[in-house]
Amino acid sequence: DGKELKIHKPMDAISRGLVLVPEDRKHDGLCVKLSVRSNVELPNLDILSSKAGQVNVKKVSTAVTKAIRELDIRLPADTVDAASLSGGNQQKVVVAKWLVRNSRMVMFDEPTRGIDVAAKVEIYHLMNRLKQQGIGVICVSSELQEILGIADRIIVMCDGRITGEMARADATQEKIMALATQFEKKINAVSA
Repeated sequence: DGKELKIHKPMDAISRGLVLVPEDRKHDGLCVKLSVRSNVELPNLDILSSKAGQVNVKKVSTAVTKAIRELDIRLPADTVDAASLSGGNQQKVVVAKWLVRNSRMVMFDEPTRGIDVAAKVEIYHLMNRLKQQGIGVICVSSELQEILGIADRIIVMCDGRITGEMARADATQEKIMALATQFEKKINAVSA
């Protein structure tokens, strides 16, 4: 909203509606030995519980059912372990837990790593649906075709620094690669 935010810990970001779908969903995004229901419920206990701290089972059930339906998560029941789902459905569960909070911006870090082609397409459609709903989407990806296919605006980084920005219409693989290797070229020139 045009304001600079000071974010010192994850809860600062989450409370402001800025959330992350991490690259390693099994290690950093899910509790794979827990049910899909628990994975959606746990990070949202503050909004799914009463002021006295008692979990509102009806709120949980409604939130989980809505998330599963809206994200088209395919599973026999919300009580199955997250580990039993396909990679694409696991990724959707990670997104689902944040959408329960009505998050305003979702950052996807390498969103399609380790999932099959059909699941990749579903994740791209999901990102587009989020954008259509007014939710900001940031996609961090090392796959050029992915970026060229889904981004509206591309910011290129090299060695942790922004080296360029362009609209999708102006982007080519060559332009992106030139910007992505900018600092590497300087380092090689200095060391030669």
